Amino acid sequence: MDAGIVYPVVDGVPVLVPDPRGLLMQTSVRGLSSAQMARVDAPDAVTPHLPFGLLGAPGSFGQWLSAVGDDGPDAACAGFAADYAPDGPAVDVGCGLAPMARRMVGLGREAWAFDLSLDSVLIAKGVLSGALPVVQIPTHRNGLRAVKVPFRPVTDVNYAVADAATPPFPRASFAWVHLGDVLDSTGDRHREVLYGAADLVQPGGILTVSSSFGMLDQPAEGRPPPEDALLDEIGEMGFEIVGRSDRVPHVRRVYDRRFEVRMFFCVGALRP
Repeated sequence: MDAGIVYPVVDGVPVLVPDPRGLLMQTSVRGLSSAQMARVDAPDAVTPHLPFGLLGAPGSFGQWLSAVGDDGPDAACAGFAADYAPDGPAVDVGCGLAPMARRMVGLGREAWAFDLSLDSVLIAKGVLSGALPVVQIPTHRNGLRAVKVPFRPVTDVNYAVADAATPPFPRASFAWVHLGDVLDSTGDRHREVLYGAADLVQPGGILTVSSSFGMLDQPAEGRPPPEDALLDEIGEMGFEIVGRSDRVPHVRRVYDRRFEVRMFFCVGALRP
């Protein structure tokens, strides 16, 4: 944090980036009930929070989703934290619409959620706080349906707009730090983001990571698969791997009859 910068607050959310004015000028739409209309990497504000079996898929695919239930990447990482994380606050780094922050509160923790997308953070806050009790979900390319948010408001979440590579918190601030589906899109900043998240973990705390990068890619000749490289990086930082899940399915509802499935790699690691 730079004492010479004035950090604005938008609808109760502090914008804690090095150039907050520039970010606000780039932001398109704020506080919309439909994630599809804003700069948010999700088709709507509700389905990322739901167990896969409730996504309404037809036929045999719907039966498979019902069998999968809630066993996705967030559930895998939350399981690592439930087993190993000490008491204390948690943070969802690159939170998107904050489904993991909601899980953190469900596990009895005060949670922080931050993302570089102001749209994402404002929509997440509106849905989780109950300020947006009804949202729009897409039925097809040009159709929307109004639905009630199917869960109770969550109050123990603090929100901010911030960059995952330069988180605005002191080192060792959290008992549980989650980095979910962020490394996939960081490119050359991958190492900055991973180390930035790791720095937030207190001694004895846990870092959980879920990532789909590398699952469909062939590693370059002579190089280890990206999943093994990630484990090596975490180990080089002094963390102990305590949980690992390979090929965890993640399902994203796009329209009533269109779904995307990706396989994730999930890991939990303790800081000594």
